[in-house]
Amino acid sequence: MSDIPAFHELFGDVLNDFDISISYLDSRRTLYCEKSHRVTDEKFILSICGRKIDIECSGEKSAFYALCDVAKRLSENRMCDGEYVCSPSFSVRGYIEGFYGTPWSHENRKSVMALMAKNRMNTVYYAPKDDLYHREKWREKYPEKELTKLKELVVTSKKYYMDFYWCIAPGLSMKYSDNDEFNALIEKTKQLYSIGITSFGLLLDDIDEELEFEEDKVCYGETVNAHIDLINRYYAELKELDSSVKLNVCPTLYHGKGNEYYISKLGQNIPPRVSVFWTGRDICSRELTSFEALKFIECTHHKPLYWDNYPVNDCSMYNEMHISPIINRDADLWKYSEGIISNCMEYAECSKIPLITFADFLWDSENYDSQFSWENAIKQVIGEKYADAFTVFADHLYTSCLKDANSRRMYEALDKIESAFKAGDMQKAISLSEEYLGKMSACKEFLMKDLPICRELSKWSEKFYVFCDLTEKIFEYIKSKDDSLKEKIFSLIDKYNTMPARLSNDTDIKSELKNLFAAVN
Repeated sequence: MSDIPAFHELFGDVLNDFDISISYLDSRRTLYCEKSHRVTDEKFILSICGRKIDIECSGEKSAFYALCDVAKRLSENRMCDGEYVCSPSFSVRGYIEGFYGTPWSHENRKSVMALMAKNRMNTVYYAPKDDLYHREKWREKYPEKELTKLKELVVTSKKYYMDFYWCIAPGLSMKYSDNDEFNALIEKTKQLYSIGITSFGLLLDDIDEELEFEEDKVCYGETVNAHIDLINRYYAELKELDSSVKLNVCPTLYHGKGNEYYISKLGQNIPPRVSVFWTGRDICSRELTSFEALKFIECTHHKPLYWDNYPVNDCSMYNEMHISPIINRDADLWKYSEGIISNCMEYAECSKIPLITFADFLWDSENYDSQFSWENAIKQVIGEKYADAFTVFADHLYTSCLKDANSRRMYEALDKIESAFKAGDMQKAISLSEEYLGKMSACKEFLMKDLPICRELSKWSEKFYVFCDLTEKIFEYIKSKDDSLKEKIFSLIDKYNTMPARLSNDTDIKSELKNLFAAVN
C-alpha cells in the first residue's frame, strides 16, 4: 500500500488493521475483462481471508481501485472471505462542470474530484458555461492566476488516476472560414497543453443552427459542413501536437433519435476516435436505453458518450433541487456506449450525493441498487451521525426529469397516521404523529447548521420549515380539535404555496395534508 499515496490521502488509516499485499502482473488474468472482451488497466482480483487480503492487478491505477473497493466493502459491512474478480461496467465514468450559473470555487472542484476518485470515477470535464475564457472570451488566453489553478487541477486529477478534459466553446462567435480564428483556437489549446492537459473537448452546443457569417455560408453552405471541417482540422492539429491527445465533441444537435441529418452526417465524416457527446432522446432524458444507443451507432458510426443532464438544475429547473439517485439507465448500456458523464449542479456539495450514485451504477450497473446507493451516498456526504435526519428532507427532493416516486417516506408516515385515525385508534395516531414530528424536528436542527451543504439548500429548507410548521399544526388540531388552529393552518398553506422552491410534488404534498386535515372534520 505504500506505493499508492492517493489512497492514504483519501482514506487515511482505514485499512491499517489488514494485512494487504499487492502483486503486479502483466497478464490476461489482470488485464482482460472476460465480460466486455476488452483490455483494461482497471481490473483487479481480491482474495480475502479474514484480515489477510491479496490483490492482483496490472498497475497502480487498478491497485488504487482495489483498495477503494476494500474500503467500500468495509464501510458497507460486506467483507466476506473469497476471491473476487472486479472490473468496471463502463469504460468512461465521470462528471462535467457544464452548467449555466456561478462556476464552482477552486476548493469545490478539488473536493468533488477527491470524492469521485474515492468512488472510482475516472474522468472529469472542465466546462463551466460562465467561465469567460471557456466561452465568451474563448480567443483569449487564461491569465496566469487562472492558469495556475487549472494546472493544480490537472496535477490533482493525475494523482487520482482521472482523465482531465478541458473544454472550449467557440461556437457563439467563431467565423469558421477565418484562419485567424482557427489559429486563435490552436494557440489557446497550446496554452492548456503546456500545463499538462492532453484531453480536450470542443463544445458546439447551445448555438444557432444556422451559420451567422456570409463568408461561412459561401464556404460551407450549411452548419454541419463547417463543423465537420472544424473538428477534422482541430483533431489533426492536436495529433500533430501530441499523438496521445484525445478529443471529444459536443454537436449542435445533441439529443434526439440519433438518426437526424445533422448528427448522422457529422458522425460519419469525423474520425472514429473522436468521441461524440449525446444526451439521449431529450435534453434531460428520463431514460437512456440500449436500443436508442444502437440507433445512434448505426447512423453516426460512433458509440455515444452520454452527457447526462442529471443532476443539473439550471435554466428552467432552477427552483428544483436534484438530489435523488440516478435511475432509468439500462444496465447493459455499457455495451453500446463509451460511458456516461454526469452534468452537475452549481451546488457542488449537493451534487456529490447523486454523483456517488452515478459512480456506483457506472462501476457495476448489473448489481446497482439505487436506494442502497443513495443512502450510502448520504452517509458519505453528510456523515453517519446526521444521515437519517437529512434523509427526512432529501425524501422531498425527487422532482426531476427522472420522474421518480416523490416523498415516499412522508406518504407512508402520513398514510399510517390517517389510517389509525380513521380506525378510531387515537392513541396510535398520536404516537405515530409524534414520532414523525420528532424526525422532522431533528432534520430541521441539522439543516440550520452552518455547513456548506446546508447553505446551498437554504432556498429549499426554508420551505421545508414551513411544511414542518404546517404538519405540526395539523397534528396539533388532530389531538385538540381546537378550531382556532384552522386559521393558522390555512395561513401556512397559503405561505407554502407562494414559495417558489420545489419540494417534491408540491400538489401531492398539499393534497396529502388536506386529506389528513379533512379526516378529522
